[in-house]
Amino acid sequence: MAGTGRMQKMVLARMRNAAAIPLAGLATVLYVLWQLVTEQQLFLRTFFVERMGKSGVEKLPLGYWNVLALKSIMLCQHLSYKPDALREARRRTEQRMLRRLQNHGVPRRQVLAIQEYRPGELEPNRFYNEHVKRGVPCVLRGFVENAPTDWTLAKLAERFPHTLVQALDKRTKQMINTTLETIAEDRRRNFIPQQLLLDQNPTFNEYFGIPRSNTYFPVMGRPTKPVLSFLILGLGAGLNANYHCEEGPNWYLAVSGSKRWTLIESEYSWLLYPAPRGDGMRRFAEFQADEQGEPSDRDTYPLAEYAPRYEFDLHPGDVLFFPAWMWHKTINLHEEGLGITCRYTAPAKMSNRYFRGLQLLSTGFWKSCIDVISCSIRGNVGDLASHTGYNEQETTLY
Repeated sequence: MAGTGRMQKMVLARMRNAAAIPLAGLATVLYVLWQLVTEQQLFLRTFFVERMGKSGVEKLPLGYWNVLALKSIMLCQHLSYKPDALREARRRTEQRMLRRLQNHGVPRRQVLAIQEYRPGELEPNRFYNEHVKRGVPCVLRGFVENAPTDWTLAKLAERFPHTLVQALDKRTKQMINTTLETIAEDRRRNFIPQQLLLDQNPTFNEYFGIPRSNTYFPVMGRPTKPVLSFLILGLGAGLNANYHCEEGPNWYLAVSGSKRWTLIESEYSWLLYPAPRGDGMRRFAEFQADEQGEPSDRDTYPLAEYAPRYEFDLHPGDVLFFPAWMWHKTINLHEEGLGITCRYTAPAKMSNRYFRGLQLLSTGFWKSCIDVISCSIRGNVGDLASHTGYNEQETTLY
């Protein structure tokens, strides 16, 4: 009987593995069709409505025709795989935007207050309705009260020495896979650590208490697991990540050290000079960052100062939530700056139809969807850790 049961499980496993990619492909096609019809409205709404972000965010006087011109230019750059195409036309349009902002007296470096909650003050259902659905960022102070002192790189490497980690090899300038133990011993001499995929080792979920986070993203009243979760390995005081944004909502738990965060609403994307390069899963500001994560050449990129932003520090045990496509940058305030990023899926107000539209036209997006969904069907999401293309930080941030 036991042998028959094992045989049946093996047959079911083979059938599931064989069907994983076709089912993932079908799910991706259905999702794209749904996006094209309901959200993109066959790209008409995406292209001709001026706003980049959700309603309720202050609109700046950039000019309808300027925004339409930038959308057209970036679309040409994206589809032609020529990021420098129409460069002069784009610069002229950005100059017109700058003059409009100056003429209207728009303040520079306006800092907004982000909503913060004390431990136990925000229940999961209220968080879901007021922040996830509406796309409103917030900070949950002391979500993990008295965050464990052993949540450090050295202690993690001692407990999980052979865990697979993605890092940038300084000598070859290539992304490689190595071990957590190696990274802890190296201390950035030869490798710049990036992240490790928590899904490859289920014990991480319990170790960091991820299941408690799942209750904050309910579907039909039931907790849901994140699609993917990463441990970001930021080493080096002053290390900063340039402005970038991603296609999914983020739940970030500060693990060790403190970071200074800056968030900017997707509505102000044009002020951050979004680069046309990329696979559609995330976008980067095209400028090189200084030690504060701002444009190192501010005369060439003057629009950035006109983007209202949230600025705050996160400490171990704090949680930050911000919606899809919200721009963010970080600066390590201590030698270590470890944090966990969980990517959940949840119905929410569309935060950037234009970037989503470019995503649907990106082969990288299709490949990523099929890879992640097929691995979920097979039950081996941890295998994604062997693909360096899924690294969270990306080499351009350093």
